[in-house]
Amino acid sequence: MIVSKTPNISFRSYLSLIIKYPVWAISVIAVITLIFAWHMPKLSFKTTVYDLIIEELPEAKRYRDFHDLFGSDEIIRMVIKADNIFDPPTFAKVTILSEAALQIKGVRRVISLPEVKKSIDPRSEWPIDKFSAMLAPVDLFQRNLISQDHQTTIITMVLTYDADRAAVIAAARNLIQQNGKDLQLYQIGIPLVSEALAQYTQQDFFNLTPITLGIIAVLLLVLFRNIHCLILPLACVSLSVIWTFGFMAYQGVAVSMLTIIVPVLLIAVGTAYCLHICSEYLTQAQNAPSAKVAVQNTFAQMSFPVTLAVLTTIFGIGSLVTNRITAIKEFAGFACFGIAGLLVIVLLFLPAILAAIPLPKDKSKDKSAGLDRWVDQLLSRIVALNLNHQKPCLLVIGAIVLICIGGLFFIRVETNPVSFFKESTTVSRNFHNIYQHMSGSFPMHVVMSGPTEDYFEDPSNVEELARFQTFLMSIEDVDKTVSFADYLKLVNYTYNRFDAEYYILP
Repeated sequence: MIVSKTPNISFRSYLSLIIKYPVWAISVIAVITLIFAWHMPKLSFKTTVYDLIIEELPEAKRYRDFHDLFGSDEIIRMVIKADNIFDPPTFAKVTILSEAALQIKGVRRVISLPEVKKSIDPRSEWPIDKFSAMLAPVDLFQRNLISQDHQTTIITMVLTYDADRAAVIAAARNLIQQNGKDLQLYQIGIPLVSEALAQYTQQDFFNLTPITLGIIAVLLLVLFRNIHCLILPLACVSLSVIWTFGFMAYQGVAVSMLTIIVPVLLIAVGTAYCLHICSEYLTQAQNAPSAKVAVQNTFAQMSFPVTLAVLTTIFGIGSLVTNRITAIKEFAGFACFGIAGLLVIVLLFLPAILAAIPLPKDKSKDKSAGLDRWVDQLLSRIVALNLNHQKPCLLVIGAIVLICIGGLFFIRVETNPVSFFKESTTVSRNFHNIYQHMSGSFPMHVVMSGPTEDYFEDPSNVEELARFQTFLMSIEDVDKTVSFADYLKLVNYTYNRFDAEYYILP
């Protein structure tokens, strides 16, 4: 009879192997970390309002159909302010800006006063005051291309579908810098919002992560007053962050305004896991004859509860993977990857390091007696409050719960990307500034289609379109509407030698 004997591989035997050969465990972690760190310079930052689009929704499909039919709807508006836009030298500068904007790669067309003048006065024979008088009755241009006080005008750049938005913004910014001596210039539009979101995301990534590490380092130093329990938890969470964002860079996924939360989450959650292990390690170290024995006893006690805590966190955050918004899926996926990597680090790197370094010195408790006594007194009072005053405690907790339930009905959902910024930021100031004299930069397209071909060549149908446009203007927060009817009025007005009586539907 042949008897096959399967080796008994248990966590204890694995732990003994790590403790016996800590250098190998540390080397494995170091190699993995170097691999991920190698990719981190490729990490990019990209945040757009389109990250929140759910591709499967009917509205998303209609939006794609709109793009196929009418082309890109993304615009950048260059706002120009002066004492009088129709002052000949000023208008000449506006013309230079308009022509230069048209040459920017990625700009499909430009809508501006100089372009209007060029179409009705191709030989440039009109004096500027005649052109200004011609514009006066045309409601299509008011608050769209020119303000009522003639001190603000806008050059609207319509982008191509595949435009490099960053390159267009940079080119427009260069124009503004070159021509902004005598004019007040700025640009605004959804691409500018996306660029600002990406910039603030990158800024927060490089600021929040070290700030969080610094705050936690201070707390660890105050609470434990032990170099082991200060450096090792920070090292574990730092390795987890490197792994996660190195993996993001390898996958070619840019950091967004949601994945920016991942490093702070990993630091906060990972430190909590490490604290439980460090606390148990300090207890075991008091009576252990060697560091290896202390590590063996510590992880024999703490490995299962820490693993269970990590798995519950992964399942909780992982449930967001079912969300239909891509940005939320990315956040959930990389957060779970980071937490799983943290578990590997805690069960491989941390015992190896603790086994390789000597036991912490048994310091006198005199230095920490005051803090420990204060914590003990606080906890004792909380316990006494719970035991001796149960009914008042339950009433207070119940009242708080009811107040919080009531607050659920006041939750407000906000998807306006400008509201993500503080009012003091440039992009927020520009967006609110433009509304004072001109129409805003958030276009909403209402697509209408008729049952037959050439449906809107019927005058009665165009009149119906104009009546619907009047209704849209009555909606709160709608400050300008433009439709096919407006252009027909303009054609009629032009055909009848710019007589104001003929700025009506023919």
